[in-house]
Amino acid sequence: MGRSRRRVWGPIALAAGALATGLTAGSVALSTHFARRVLQPASAPDARVAVWATEGDAPDRVWIHGPDAALEGKYSFIFDTGRGHARLGPVVDRIVDDGVERVAREVLAVDRGELRVGVKGRITGWWFTGPEELGFSWETVSFPVDGGIGRAWLIAPEQSQPGHWAVHVHGRGALPEETLRGVPPLARAGATNLVISYRNDPGVPEGIRGRYGLGLAERHDVDAAIAYALSRGATRVTLVGWSMGGTAAVLSATRGPHRGVVDGLVLDSPGLDWPEILRHQASLVRLPAFLGALGVRLLELGLVRGAVPWQRGTGVSNLTPAGLARNLRAPVLIHAGPGDTFVPWGGSVRFAHLRPDLVRLREAPGEHVKLWNVHPEAWEFATQEFVTGLDSPPAGRLFPLGGDAEHRRDAPTA
Repeated sequence: MGRSRRRVWGPIALAAGALATGLTAGSVALSTHFARRVLQPASAPDARVAVWATEGDAPDRVWIHGPDAALEGKYSFIFDTGRGHARLGPVVDRIVDDGVERVAREVLAVDRGELRVGVKGRITGWWFTGPEELGFSWETVSFPVDGGIGRAWLIAPEQSQPGHWAVHVHGRGALPEETLRGVPPLARAGATNLVISYRNDPGVPEGIRGRYGLGLAERHDVDAAIAYALSRGATRVTLVGWSMGGTAAVLSATRGPHRGVVDGLVLDSPGLDWPEILRHQASLVRLPAFLGALGVRLLELGLVRGAVPWQRGTGVSNLTPAGLARNLRAPVLIHAGPGDTFVPWGGSVRFAHLRPDLVRLREAPGEHVKLWNVHPEAWEFATQEFVTGLDSPPAGRLFPLGGDAEHRRDAPTA
């Protein structure tokens, strides 16, 4: 299918609106820059967590400071521009000096690199560095996607349920390793797992103009992964999506060509209200609200060109709880909570409120896509119980998740 060549009158409308409201060229430039950054993968990951001191020969403890350094739970510390990886346990000590908080964490393992004073990196929830650490049989597979060949890890349990597959979709700016935490409960439930790369990941085709599509473009890679699973004998597919991967998973389950075989979705910190997410992101960089709104409008009109195939713009206005829930047919388990400072959980709350017949929202403590890291046993128990329940006939698939907060018809709409 060719790209549309219809004339776009947005620039004229934007110019008239700018004159009417007195917007300056500088304001439009700021909004344009914001809109582009929403779609553009970062050239390098954030690396603002620094090692201040170490204790023990191994070392046994490391003192760090920076974003997320003091979070409750256990985390990966990826350092030295990705060459180093350590697994850190809970905070065991902390000091505040000149307004800077430094925390000591247990060093559970150093998988690669050397933890030394002064090294910088980032705290992530990834935990596993590759599929070989999960204890299941695995292989790397490839399948056709738009513009070339996609890749995935195929991870199979010893005793699989015939025909039951799961596709795991990572978030914006992350890598497939992010989703490996979600594989064990799916494998224990009998699913054969595909942990996929998608456009703009290393080793697979770039998105259009090297940009993201807020799930609208990435959905096509999820569709391709489902097609591959079907070619290998899948008869039903569970989708597991993290952050923007959750957006792509919902879009595939509601609009994709293989939506009829999707038996359920597990979402962690999902992007289910992109207008709200972008307003929030604008506030985080102290962009005035009206400039953030203008940036969203630029994306919508295609004045900042997007990456969605056969479309000039990025349909942000369709990526709302109401828009995403409209054609939902499969049960959904959402892990999310009010502690998410990156993607407000209000979108998940509204999504669950709109479809109480299908959606269960498990409220959990923790930061964005780091809920597993706070209570991995609870995350995996709820996930495995939900996925095992998908074996039942549709009318009996929904059941309470013992001990976890749920949002049903009486859920708040905020």
